[in-house]
Amino acid sequence: MSIESLKKFDYSTCEHLQIPGTEDWAEVADLGEGGYSWCEFKAFYSTSARRYFWHGGTGCSCNSWSDDIANAADFENGDRAALLRAWETFAKDHEYSIHVSEYIPGVTAIRNFKEQ
Repeated sequence: MSIESLKKFDYSTCEHLQIPGTEDWAEVADLGEGGYSWCEFKAFYSTSARRYFWHGGTGCSCNSWSDDIANAADFENGDRAALLRAWETFAKDHEYSIHVSEYIPGVTAIRNFKEQ
């Protein structure tokens, strides 16, 4: 499965390519939004690793969420409980741009995600 947020623009080929090591990942939840001033946290699950992977960041229009990601090793990872702690920490650390209306549905999505 190819998830758009797991693709990164390759300036040498002018193509959006899958981030290496993320080929079997499923999207679990995302928090925040893009735009000129962005604040985003994205969470995934790998069936082969049987682990959750996540990455959060902030920036402006001059960079993007995936700029500092070269491969799967650049994501934090852990079990569901670790992901929930990271989700909460990111939301609290960015409370100026993350709203409860975004945070709570993500917690529900993470708790209800069916690991396959």
